[in-house]
Amino acid sequence: MKKKIKTKDHSSISRKNNMTNHQSKIEKLIAKLCPNGVEVKSIGEICQINRGRVMSKDYLKDNAGDYPVYSSQTADNGIFGRINTYDYDGEYLTWTTDGAYAGSIFYRNGKFSITNVCGLLKAKAVNVNMKFLSYILATVSKKYVSAGMGNPKIMSNVMEKIKIPLPPLAIQEEIVTILNSFTELEAELEAELEAELEARKKQYEYYRGKLLTFNEYAK
Repeated sequence: MKKKIKTKDHSSISRKNNMTNHQSKIEKLIAKLCPNGVEVKSIGEICQINRGRVMSKDYLKDNAGDYPVYSSQTADNGIFGRINTYDYDGEYLTWTTDGAYAGSIFYRNGKFSITNVCGLLKAKAVNVNMKFLSYILATVSKKYVSAGMGNPKIMSNVMEKIKIPLPPLAIQEEIVTILNSFTELEAELEAELEAELEARKKQYEYYRGKLLTFNEYAK
């Protein structure tokens, strides 16, 4: 008798097959579009670079609203607070310039502002997929963080000199499709793990109550 494969197993197999198909497509695209190799560009060549502005907690309180303000932290996607105006609207990357999380890269899309401990990247041309840039930059940015004087930093003059391979847009998009699927899978697994942990916690509390309640034996 054959063992029945669970739906989750089917999903896993399907995902693996899709990965293989995408990888094969990328290899074919590289052979077709990059016969002489993938071009290497500096961040300064492909992006406009800016810094945020100083915003205190009092400023956030006095100007409370719906638009996120991102700062140097990584918790809660870097949100420092929310105000009633915004400095940027569109697709960008931000990075943490100072502190323990210096070099952390974030993809942003929408209306937002950033504080002075964040840098901002905006593509100069349409041949750059910002999600691709966020993925590849996240793999190298930490190497350029300077820890001098006990305060880690990666400022704009360093960021602009970082060089990355920049394949044609079609290849960037295929790579993003693959990495996005891994990100979605990670989120799925985290949600399943949280649900499992919550179930085990309730089970533990139930048996703890059963095992440590001696009312029926009390004199």
